[in-house]
Amino acid sequence: MAMRDPAPSPLDVLEATFHLLTAGPDPLALDGATVGCGLPARPIALDELRSILLHPSTSFAARDAALAELVGRAQADGGAWTVGLAGVLLPGLRRVAGHLAREFPGDTADLDAEVLTGFLEALGKLHLHPGRRRLAAHLLWGAFNRGKRLRRMELEACVRRLPLEATSAVPPPPAGHPDILLARAVRHGVLAAWEAELIGATRLEGEDLLRLAAEGGYKPDTLRHWRRAAERRLAAWLLTGSVPVPPVSGEHPPSAGRNRAVRRGPASASDRAPAEPERDGRAARTARRSAVARLQHRQPRRPSRSSVPLSSPPESTGDQAGGS
Repeated sequence: MAMRDPAPSPLDVLEATFHLLTAGPDPLALDGATVGCGLPARPIALDELRSILLHPSTSFAARDAALAELVGRAQADGGAWTVGLAGVLLPGLRRVAGHLAREFPGDTADLDAEVLTGFLEALGKLHLHPGRRRLAAHLLWGAFNRGKRLRRMELEACVRRLPLEATSAVPPPPAGHPDILLARAVRHGVLAAWEAELIGATRLEGEDLLRLAAEGGYKPDTLRHWRRAAERRLAAWLLTGSVPVPPVSGEHPPSAGRNRAVRRGPASASDRAPAEPERDGRAARTARRSAVARLQHRQPRRPSRSSVPLSSPPESTGDQAGGS
C-alpha cells in the first residue's frame, strides 16, 4: 500500500504562492524609486526585495519604508499584495513558528495556520502614519502571540486528558537527582564520602562555606580547594567515565585543629576520626620550613678514628661480663 505524502503546511503553501506571484515576465514588484532610502530606482520583484531587505547592509530606514509601502497596498488592495507582504516576512514567520513548535504537543500545521492568522490580525489593526518604525516586529509579534495562545491551550488540554482514576504504576527512576548522582560517585570511587557531603551541603543545600570552615576548624581556602578538586573529578567522570586510580575513599577529610569533619549536622563521638592538632600561623610555617631545610642539608656523620668498630664490643662491657 503506497504511503500518501503529508499535506503541506500553511507556511509551505504561502511560500509556493509567493513564488508564483514573483515568477514569470510580470512579477509582483515594488518601485524602488518611489520607496527611495537607497533602494535601486527600478521595479523590484518582491522575492528580490526580500533578499535586499534581509541583507545586513540594508539600513533600517530602507526596510521600514519598503514595508510601509507593502502594508499600505495590502490594507488597500488585499489579495496578491497581502500574500506578497507575508512572503517578504516569511523568514520571520518561520522563525516564530519554529520557536513555538519546540513545546507544542499538537500538529505543527495547526500552529503554522495560527501564526498566519495572528499575522493577518496584526496587519488589520496596524495604523500607518509617517515615520512609523519597526513594522516587521509589530506584525511578527502579533503572529507570535496568537501562536503562543494556541500552544497554551493545547498544553492545558493535554493535562486535562490525563486519567484521574487511581492506578498503580512504577514511578520513573530519579536518575538525575543530584543526591543520587553524588552517592553513585562515592560508590564508584570518584568522590570520598566527605567530599560528597561538602558538595551537597554548599552547592545543593545552600550552606555557607565560611561557617562550615569555622565549625570544622579549617581555612575557607582549604575547603574551596578540596571542593574544586572533587568537582573536577566528578565532571571528568560524567564526561568521560574515567575513575581515579586508585579509587577515592574516606569518611572524613584530613585532620584540622579542632578535630572535626565537615558535615551537614553535628558529628557523634563514634564518627570523629583521631587527628593531630594542626599548627597554624606564620611562626609555625617558618618552623616547619626551617626543619625541612635542616633535614635536606643534613650530612651523615662519619665515625671518628677513636671509635670502636661495631663488630667488637667495648672492653668495659667485657670486664663487666667477666666480673659478673
